[in-house]
Amino acid sequence: MATIEDVAKKAGVSIATVSRVINNVSNVSERTRIKVWKAIEELNYKPKIFASALARHKEKFRVGICKSERLAKMEQEKIEPEFYSVILKSLEKAGEAYGIKFCGVNLSNPIECDGYILVGGDTTKKIIEEYRTLKKPFLLLDHYIPGVNVDSIVTNGFDGAYIATSYLIKKGFRKIYHIHGPLNSYGFKGRFQGYTVAMQEAGFLPKYYEYDDVKNNMSDVLDFMLRQDDFPEAIFASNDVTAMRIIRELKRKNIRVPEDVSIIGFDDIISAKDFEPPLTTLKVFKDEMGSLAAKRIYELLVGHDSHPVIISLFTKFVKRKSSI
Repeated sequence: MATIEDVAKKAGVSIATVSRVINNVSNVSERTRIKVWKAIEELNYKPKIFASALARHKEKFRVGICKSERLAKMEQEKIEPEFYSVILKSLEKAGEAYGIKFCGVNLSNPIECDGYILVGGDTTKKIIEEYRTLKKPFLLLDHYIPGVNVDSIVTNGFDGAYIATSYLIKKGFRKIYHIHGPLNSYGFKGRFQGYTVAMQEAGFLPKYYEYDDVKNNMSDVLDFMLRQDDFPEAIFASNDVTAMRIIRELKRKNIRVPEDVSIIGFDDIISAKDFEPPLTTLKVFKDEMGSLAAKRIYELLVGHDSHPVIISLFTKFVKRKSSI
């Protein structure tokens, strides 16, 4: 039987680091967490905390992780795998403590499960009503729909965007533009609103540009921006993938980052730190989102604190070299 020492050796980290990952302590990088969880999985190591929890919970549950076709396609094409891969790994590992076995489910055609976690921003009110007819517990992960009273685990995008935009304003920038994905996503909409409020409070005019995150029409968006407006001093992007695409296109146009324009992203995916230039961003606490989702779906499965709640996690500003 594998030990914590075996896991530490395989992952190339200390025993203390393995312990921090298992107990979801925040001061461990996502890259290290993934290495540790991978070692745990390969060695089939069962942490004592999980074993004791499973002994307390006799009932076993099967919960569907429901993704839209759009999100599944994006992950297959590795457009944005880093964000949800970290959340879902944490979700699955935390779920073990509650006797939950997760399985992949098509958002629009769910199979029979004890409960469901609907992932991402593609869930609509119509889909919510369809899931209600199943008479099984479910929650939204990384999404919220006003007025439907469904449990939701989200990031406080408004606050993060407000902080990022305020930072740029304090640096003396005035021409700060926002490039975002589809605003049907609660996450993108909250960031849109946070940027808008920060700009308006400072007496500046917000300017927005929407791009298609699947088709990746960033070149056309930037061409249109540069034709229509004065040259931006800074751009706040709705996520890191968007920010990276902006920087790549600017480089093709011989526009320097951050010397000519500062760029800030959102999410702090693993590759943000290694990007050139390293990306200034808002860190989303993805491990906590996953573990909180596992805890909340278990509560709903056993009928504990069943009144719907929104759990919103604050972000953390991370200054790197893509912004002044």
